[in-house]
Amino acid sequence: MPPTLTHTSRGRSTRTVIALLAAVGVLAFLHSVGTVTWVLVVLGLFAVPAAFDVLRNPVSTFDLDDGHVEWKSNTQHARVPLSQVESVRFDTRWDFSVRATLTLVDKSKMRVPQDAMPPHLALEQALKDRNIKTERHHFRVI
Repeated sequence: MPPTLTHTSRGRSTRTVIALLAAVGVLAFLHSVGTVTWVLVVLGLFAVPAAFDVLRNPVSTFDLDDGHVEWKSNTQHARVPLSQVESVRFDTRWDFSVRATLTLVDKSKMRVPQDAMPPHLALEQALKDRNIKTERHHFRVI
């Protein structure tokens, strides 16, 4: 019996805090050299989602055991029996992030939310250990 794959991620990660501090630093520098306020506001909008994640600190979880796959995120909760999963497709995007889509036996599809997604190599190996077919697709435009 393969071990259970459990993954938890939080919005208040070190990487998010560092990115937010870097954005604030760049905006402060631009302000100090006399950048127009509306330009600072437009550039600052890109930091708003990171600021919300740091303030709210949402917790996302992903569990894969011998009976089911389950994830919980801020926007979704799903629990699917492994007997209903036909295959899992991993798509590598141009930003090098990896998305996972479950194809069920009734041909419907469910995408694992990015904030609940475990490391893709560990997930792929755990699925193979449970004899679930996986597919890899790299850098597709469509």
